[in-house]
Amino acid sequence: MNSDVPTSKARLPKNIISILENLLGCNIEDTLAAISADTAALENLLSTLPADTLEHQLTPQWVILAAGKGTRIDPTGRLSKTLDITFGEQNTLQHSRRYLPGNRPDIVVVNPQMASRIEKSGTAAQLLGPDAIPCIQAEMNGTGGALQAALPALQDSDAEWVGVAFGDEPFLEREIFAQTLLSHFLSGADVTLCGKIPETVEDKGGLFFDAEGRLTRTKEWYDMTETEKQEMWDRWHNGEAYTNTGITLIRKSVLLERIHRLEPHANRNDELHHVDLIRHCYEDGLKTNAFIYRSEVLSGVNRWSNVLAGEAALYAQVRESLARKGVRVDPNAQITLAGDDIEIGTACYLIGSVHLGEQVQVGDYCRLENVTLLGATTVGNAVGLQDVSANDTTFEPNPLPETLAAPVRGLATGTTIKNATFDAACVGGNVQLSGIVARGTVIPPGIILNDRTLGVPPAQVPPAVPKPLFDQIVPSDYIPGVFTFGEKKELPDWENLRRHVQSHSAAELIPRATRDAQLQQITCTAVKTLLDMQRANSDYLIESLTPEELWGSIFELVALHTGNPNPYHHDKLKARQTALDLLPEFWDNNWLTRLKLVVAGNIIDYSSERVVKKLKANPDYFSEALRAAVETRFTIDCYEAFREKVLEGAPQHILWLADNDGEVIFDIAFIQDLVACGHQISVVGKADNASNDATLSDLHAIVNYPQFQALQAAIRDGTLHLLSSGAITIGSNLYQATPEFINALSAADLVISKGQGNFYTTSGWGKDTFYLLLSKGLTAERSTGVVADRNLPIDGMILGYLPGGTRRVAPLNELCSRSDP
Repeated sequence: MNSDVPTSKARLPKNIISILENLLGCNIEDTLAAISADTAALENLLSTLPADTLEHQLTPQWVILAAGKGTRIDPTGRLSKTLDITFGEQNTLQHSRRYLPGNRPDIVVVNPQMASRIEKSGTAAQLLGPDAIPCIQAEMNGTGGALQAALPALQDSDAEWVGVAFGDEPFLEREIFAQTLLSHFLSGADVTLCGKIPETVEDKGGLFFDAEGRLTRTKEWYDMTETEKQEMWDRWHNGEAYTNTGITLIRKSVLLERIHRLEPHANRNDELHHVDLIRHCYEDGLKTNAFIYRSEVLSGVNRWSNVLAGEAALYAQVRESLARKGVRVDPNAQITLAGDDIEIGTACYLIGSVHLGEQVQVGDYCRLENVTLLGATTVGNAVGLQDVSANDTTFEPNPLPETLAAPVRGLATGTTIKNATFDAACVGGNVQLSGIVARGTVIPPGIILNDRTLGVPPAQVPPAVPKPLFDQIVPSDYIPGVFTFGEKKELPDWENLRRHVQSHSAAELIPRATRDAQLQQITCTAVKTLLDMQRANSDYLIESLTPEELWGSIFELVALHTGNPNPYHHDKLKARQTALDLLPEFWDNNWLTRLKLVVAGNIIDYSSERVVKKLKANPDYFSEALRAAVETRFTIDCYEAFREKVLEGAPQHILWLADNDGEVIFDIAFIQDLVACGHQISVVGKADNASNDATLSDLHAIVNYPQFQALQAAIRDGTLHLLSSGAITIGSNLYQATPEFINALSAADLVISKGQGNFYTTSGWGKDTFYLLLSKGLTAERSTGVVADRNLPIDGMILGYLPGGTRRVAPLNELCSRSDP
């Protein structure tokens, strides 16, 4: 290679340079020098191509041959060398694709087993990487057979050129592709094969040339005659032997005309070799080109020894790159980077296995040990992370201490986090965390937490819950709510909902949690941070959340920031006492009357600004509203079904989902009457405080009131059971369900569900359910079909019934009319 060939980048227009360097991924001057070419040759090439379509003209359609089973890696064939061996966050195949020039989707040829895995995963991108077009090679008949399998996709491509590369070559440098591509175009060839300088020629595919130096063919060692083998040895001793990398560029029309002329190799299980196209092109008088890449070429993933050698080279390159950035890397560390331009600060210390994703930013004096950081994760100054995984998470910076060093640990960090997993979280500075799992939350600065699960639970079977039992009850498309915020993003509702969450938190929730003005402002800022949190793809975190999930995170966030775990404590006790005082006035022997009170009791809510205003205007509001309720018909009226199944039916096991404190007094009174009828009842409260809802602790306190002595006896004899749903949010998020709750649900003959929140969060579940609620607000109106008249003392009372598994394809009023017996 002659690196002294003069080039003049300045002679090319800046926009052309930008296009070429974007295509190649390399500096154009360095690439020209590496292939012993100059700018004049490039200018000649460019003069024949229109500038406005230059990148499109020069971008080949890459075909990645990835169908090999890798039996030398795993003789059983269970481990896929391309899909199951990873380097950082990418598998072998994805890593092999990272430096291919151009922006067209790659055609990826896979075997049937890989295709089956892709189908099960639901998306090709998960296994093959983004922008991949899978094609199936049904018969393992070599690289030529793989290209034949790709023909349908190739014929659909508008590319003039086809590039062939391999899915088990993760250690190739960017330069080999850039130089091969540029050499191909500058040579004016119809086909170019990339060769390399081998350590030996034995068992290699050799390149052969005619007297004029034109590439005539390649030949595998086992196909060579003794004369050809000797020729390869002689050339090797003279430093002129070249072997085949398989990387090929060929005009698409040339390939399509000759691909079916490939002949089986008897010495190789009748395989077809795509590089035999070189011979056909030469024999047909087409121009062939051999580009010899003169830097080191590491072997692909064919043996574990190759994997180890390649990994060692990767880690060494990363260590050298990070050292140039002022980063200390432990000698035994295994560091992988998703990109070449990772932002990392001064004097950071990396230990163990560390992976930094493409958009990750790390501040100064950070200590990372066995850490995986993905997405738009930012690590501030002086943060120590050990055995931590984080995605789309911000770790706030710390003031730098006067003494930066620490014995043994190397750095003195302000934040120390161990054994933790974060997804879309913001973590304050100077925290000490251990055993934390956090998703969709904001953790305040200066806090010490151990062994906690915070924020929004993932959409999966809850811990310790048997999956078959969960799947019997919870539909596969379940979400804990009526809609996600993302469904509203293009509507006016999007901003209205965000403003409502912000204003309700600032005006009602947070002032109940603390009177300290500074703490109120800090907590309001934390709520806004949560609402504004964005992922690496620019989606807002809340787009994937339901309002019920978001409020659960906010309730917990407020408790963490203010130190008050129960902001609605006094409202709940006041509502409870009000209901106790009203109970004797209205409770009688009429089942229908009692059911109406159970529903209407929802108005006893001192946390509602609207209700409080009505009370100030009319101190008798609650009494008048309950009196009106007794005389008001249910807007959705499934009372006959209730009477038949519950009041007059045989004793059953009934699970009762409680809603607000206060109204729960009427629930407990009704439950006491049901127990007297012989029913076995399980009453379910929240696991912890969430708004003004009744918790399991509240239920235990209430059943011990003197009004409910019969229930105390029922608890002792097992007729009544109190338990938690596991939820710490509005309604019953089934992804938070406890094993006890799921088992109780499974054992129950039917469910009685109170309130809007439980109605929203039990959509489609596999239990026959009576829904008792008031329709209040736009979401309720849309999901129930009931619009309450707000001029009346009370309206919109609902007693609905849905058989287990009913899909919510229509409002509740329509579904109930369809399911009427």
